[in-house]
Amino acid sequence: MGLGVAQEHKTSGAMAATPPALRGYRSHGIAQLGYKVVLLVGGVLSCPSCDVGSRDAPASEPLRVVAIEPDTAQGLDCKNGACGFDPNAPIRLKFDRWLLPTTAVRQSVSLYTQGTQLGVFLRPDYDVTARSLSYRPDTPLASGTVYILKLSDADQDPNGLGLRSFDGNALGSTKTFAFRTSQSGQTPPLVDDLPAPSCDRVVAALVSSGCTRGGCHSGNSPRMGLLLDSPSGLVSTAIDHVAHETETGTNVTEQVVSGGRFGTQMPIIDGGRPENSYLIYKLLIGKWFNRELAAQPVTPFTTDALSQDAIDRARAWFIEFGAMPPDAIGYPDGISPPELVSELQSWIRSGASCP
Repeated sequence: MGLGVAQEHKTSGAMAATPPALRGYRSHGIAQLGYKVVLLVGGVLSCPSCDVGSRDAPASEPLRVVAIEPDTAQGLDCKNGACGFDPNAPIRLKFDRWLLPTTAVRQSVSLYTQGTQLGVFLRPDYDVTARSLSYRPDTPLASGTVYILKLSDADQDPNGLGLRSFDGNALGSTKTFAFRTSQSGQTPPLVDDLPAPSCDRVVAALVSSGCTRGGCHSGNSPRMGLLLDSPSGLVSTAIDHVAHETETGTNVTEQVVSGGRFGTQMPIIDGGRPENSYLIYKLLIGKWFNRELAAQPVTPFTTDALSQDAIDRARAWFIEFGAMPPDAIGYPDGISPPELVSELQSWIRSGASCP
């Protein structure tokens, strides 16, 4: 299916310039990509025997919010609290592309009451497959109250705080919305999610999805050294192992020395962080995954199909050598790609534990 653990490898892409606002990040999956053996000499990247140039990437465009709950100005015209935003409900934002995970944090937004400006502590939850970011207050919002929601622009904030897309773009300007809460809430309090699937169940799903057919990621000589046919294979070749296509080193805990581009030094599976797991992105750009989503009804915050432009942007920025499984092969009959991705994401989010 096409990715493996880090080793010496010359990618077909070349080195890219680092957006200034991204320099200095120290996080899994954030650095440069596109070179073979790179040495940092006096602050200059040296790469003997490989072609280092500019990596082609689409033109820069601001990150866009394509859906938001509460709706802009929701409840401001309500009389006697008969309508408005449910004070128990989470605030939800959906974007036109994936976020830079290090910006999907509470400091990127602020929520406060109008007039008194009492701040609300928000807990973020980023769903990479749906490109959505939810914020839930520690306690329900006050009933019948006007709130101001501010989304910070990372290029304008004096501390550099704010949302940013995976390809380095901020919102273009600070976004501010006002809404009023209703007098009573209908949303039930937050409860724990359903139990995550087990490692054995995830392995079975990967096997039935064709990842191991023909000895691709199974047997004694799996492709690129990546084993997906057993829990021990996941532990020894995937979990916390740098994807061969994103490498800058051999250990995901190493400090990346070459700057701040999202996608490099990214683990195949990063326990607890599906948004920093290369396997998830390789599945998300697949033709058959997106074809099935395109045939399903679309609601604002469900996982919907990526446009070809979005796929091209992701491949130009950090995803090498196509989707998993290859678009020319696809999935076996009876397999639902969205169900596979959902199950895999749930397992990774829970910690990606294998016995």
